[in-house]
Amino acid sequence: MGVSYQIRTSRFITPISKTMALLAGLVALVVIPRAWGAEQGRLVLKVAVTDETGAAVPGAKIKLLNKASEETLQATSDEQGQFEFGAQLSTDYVVTVRARGFEEAAVPVHIDGSQPPPVRVVLEISETRERVNVTAEADSVPSANENPDAVQFDHNVLNDLPMKNGDPLGIPSLFVEPGVSGATGPRLIVDGVETDSVELPVTSIKQIDVNRSPYSAEFSRPGRGRLEVTTRRGNHHRYKGRISTLLRNSSIDARNAFAAVQPLRQRAISEAEVDGPLTRKLTFFLSARYDLNNESSVIDALTLEGPLSENVKAPLRNTHLFGRFDFRMNPSNKVTVYYKFKNKFGRNQGIRSFDLPERATNTFDHENEFKIIETMTLSGYSMNQLYMTLKQEREDTNAISRRTAIIVPGAFSAGGAQIEQHLRETGGNIQDFVGVTDGIHTLRFGGGARLKYLRAEDASNFGGTYTFSSLEDFANNRPLFFKLNEGDPRVSYNQEEYYTFLQDEIHVRKDLSISLGVRYERQVNVRNYRALAPRLALAYAPGGSHTVLRVGAGAFYERRPEIMARQSLLYNGWRIRQFVLEDPSYPPSPSQLSDLSLAISSLVRIAPNLHFPYLWQGSFAAEQKLGRGQNYLTVEFMGLRGVDLYRLHNINAPFPGTRFRPDPFFGNIDQFESLGTSRGYNVTVTYKGQIRRRLDFLSQYTLGRTADDASGYSSLPANNYDYRSEWGRSDFDRRHRLNVVGTYQLPRDFRLGGVVTWWSGLPFNITTGFDDNHDTVANDRPAGISRNAGKGPAYADVDMRFAKDFRLRPDGHTQVQLAIDTFNLFNHVILANYVGVLTSPFFGRANGAYPAREMQLSFRFNF
Repeated sequence: MGVSYQIRTSRFITPISKTMALLAGLVALVVIPRAWGAEQGRLVLKVAVTDETGAAVPGAKIKLLNKASEETLQATSDEQGQFEFGAQLSTDYVVTVRARGFEEAAVPVHIDGSQPPPVRVVLEISETRERVNVTAEADSVPSANENPDAVQFDHNVLNDLPMKNGDPLGIPSLFVEPGVSGATGPRLIVDGVETDSVELPVTSIKQIDVNRSPYSAEFSRPGRGRLEVTTRRGNHHRYKGRISTLLRNSSIDARNAFAAVQPLRQRAISEAEVDGPLTRKLTFFLSARYDLNNESSVIDALTLEGPLSENVKAPLRNTHLFGRFDFRMNPSNKVTVYYKFKNKFGRNQGIRSFDLPERATNTFDHENEFKIIETMTLSGYSMNQLYMTLKQEREDTNAISRRTAIIVPGAFSAGGAQIEQHLRETGGNIQDFVGVTDGIHTLRFGGGARLKYLRAEDASNFGGTYTFSSLEDFANNRPLFFKLNEGDPRVSYNQEEYYTFLQDEIHVRKDLSISLGVRYERQVNVRNYRALAPRLALAYAPGGSHTVLRVGAGAFYERRPEIMARQSLLYNGWRIRQFVLEDPSYPPSPSQLSDLSLAISSLVRIAPNLHFPYLWQGSFAAEQKLGRGQNYLTVEFMGLRGVDLYRLHNINAPFPGTRFRPDPFFGNIDQFESLGTSRGYNVTVTYKGQIRRRLDFLSQYTLGRTADDASGYSSLPANNYDYRSEWGRSDFDRRHRLNVVGTYQLPRDFRLGGVVTWWSGLPFNITTGFDDNHDTVANDRPAGISRNAGKGPAYADVDMRFAKDFRLRPDGHTQVQLAIDTFNLFNHVILANYVGVLTSPFFGRANGAYPAREMQLSFRFNF
């Protein structure tokens, strides 16, 4: 856009006049266009959208946001992938581009007083969860597998929120439903592959999803029972990086409510990341994290000498490395190679409120993991993904003292921790997924294998443990029992798991889609496996409106934790012998120790009829899109039923009212069984919205209740001959849960992020402190009291983050961010660890508290 001018001279004009006229014309050429442009205040901003190969992407949704006026313009790219916007002078914009099958891209643009160059936006094909699209018209069809109440945190959102100690899973975990997480907690999935832990540098994480595709047959757990992590990949067009440091120090924190002296807490977490292109088809992403942690544990115990309040230093040193290489061999074939390294040292770990300092342990954890993912697009309607993983890990835990342990429940614990464990694991995964679209059908199927080869050495309790009922009994040298292990602590074993699945999403009509799926799992060392799990999901939008009704149901099977195999092999009566003496002398006499060789041994074994537990989940939800933009309100009712859950049962406990055992040649025979049950329901209201493009927030309130008759695969009942009294509130049951997460963009590049949580109290168990039924476990309850009858206090917390960005270059690529995080902003005392032992001097009150107000400073440099 411009104006042309002509300068004419006459032969009657003098030379001086000619010169003046020429100068005036030149001034007009320079000044008038600028003045005209300023008057108009608009230029042309051209946007070109391409994929990674340079091909144009037509039909992409382009949004231009004026950061000053918050005005938004929207358009669609033409056949050449281009579009033009009218823009203003001296204004900052953000260009956001979305296209089906590609990752969303956002590019900052700064316009000064001149015509800006064309903006090129390169879209990357979706990560390892790439889906085969149906048709371009599918945008108006409600998907049975894509629910808007799914919770997603991308790396930009995580950077604007208060992450304590830089833990990326801390905030997403708030939206996990404990009732569907399974025996070993929520499933962790990184780039499509299930793993035991994430432990990645925060800079390497692209996004974290919770409750995506709740009833997908591709996964073993429901949507609210898994965390899906996607890592970042290198930029195709330029080199970039980040350096960050996070600092904490107890000198600026409030004092812990149970500490007489402020405990030392120092933490420095440093991260670095660099990525970019190696060749036209190959990119790299490298990141590292070093965590220097000088934490302290707070002891609040009662000994014969009186109350004990002490702080114990518990230093940790953690190193994490991550590397990723993406090679696009051709437009239809891509290979990604990953490497992850972990090295963790810890001293004086594992001390709880009642533990004396000598109960600490030293820990070491080392891991190397390689992963390869090949993605092949066979055509516009089919795709194949192959995953291969190899991992080696070493875990060591050693007690700092080998002294005999002394346990006085609800008062103090002294002596060595009696933990001596060494675990070596070599394992791998292989899985292959195929996606095919044919008309109204989107078919996805595949299978995989998880293989683990383990070597374990467990010399725990080789020094023995005395248990007393009360502080008075300890003063009078009257222990309840003495336990000791001896023998060969080494064992090797394998764990092999296989699975396959098939799922078809059918777009029946414009307003209706149905997903049908089935999943089958098998574990080689489980004889009785019944693991055929059907799944169903339906989405219906009446009249094609902004209201969508969703119905889902499915079965989700649990696997057998590998620790069951380890304990049954170690404590089988001849490899490691477990001895239990009732009413022993204290201190131990020589005759008592010599009598151990004549004592009968206890066993741990797996029930011969053990099979996979499973969870039935059904839900009905109504979601409503509110106004313009991504604003959704969802109300969901969900019912849960757990069947054949894992629990531990002493099948050789003495007959009621006697000391006679069914098998007199053995002591306790603790057997892992799958006979537990659970029931639960909850109503969840989720609202995701944006207000004036500055405030983005997510709020979720859940009203629910969950009850069961087992606290986990290692929990023993109070009465091994009567499970009726075990039915009670689940250990994780909270009637009310409210979580609110939000970010607010303040003027002048200031940012505010916050997390608000309010939960009702957890239950706690009430016990007598005695062993009246002589099963050598002091978990007996008073008559008429069911499991988890006590009720703890509510939990309420507010965390805030205040940050400021300093742009060092107009393009926004080079900038510095300074931030301060405040946890427990109002320094509210949040009590924890309620004591339910009747013989304890702490009965009915807390023995600990969540941290008081803590401050965290962070620095980040992007280049």
